[in-house]
Amino acid sequence: MTSPIVILQGPPHETRLSERHKIIDHVDTGKLLVSRRDDGVIHVFYKDYTEIDVPTQMDAHFAFVELTSGKPSRFIIEAGDYCSITKEARENAYTLEDISPMRATAVVVNNIAYKLIADFYIKFTKPKFPYKVFNSFDKAITWLKEQTV
Repeated sequence: MTSPIVILQGPPHETRLSERHKIIDHVDTGKLLVSRRDDGVIHVFYKDYTEIDVPTQMDAHFAFVELTSGKPSRFIIEAGDYCSITKEARENAYTLEDISPMRATAVVVNNIAYKLIADFYIKFTKPKFPYKVFNSFDKAITWLKEQTV
């Protein structure tokens, strides 16, 4: 069962999210931080040691809808150390695409394991909307801003 979504004003405490761009508001689910930047990009950060299972994924989805008011948006996704995703969540990701506000997604990876997971998703799931993997946060933002949503 998912917990209620509470939107908090301003940047989250003790996170590097606020160092990159001004944060308008955010949601902290305990396992991830979802922030709306002042340029409209939604920044998703999965905290260290998070296993992304279907309930975590649904919490994320509800946070996405709440912060975007359900409007198509650009998303940038990062993960802390030692994050993983279950097979069920990988399969569920494809089914969520039709109802998600994610219309362009940049995934920023900081190690080979995360790159393999992101590349696997692209190769075998064939995302319905623009989706690209980057090693550079700044290049990811540049690409996102070029995408029509």
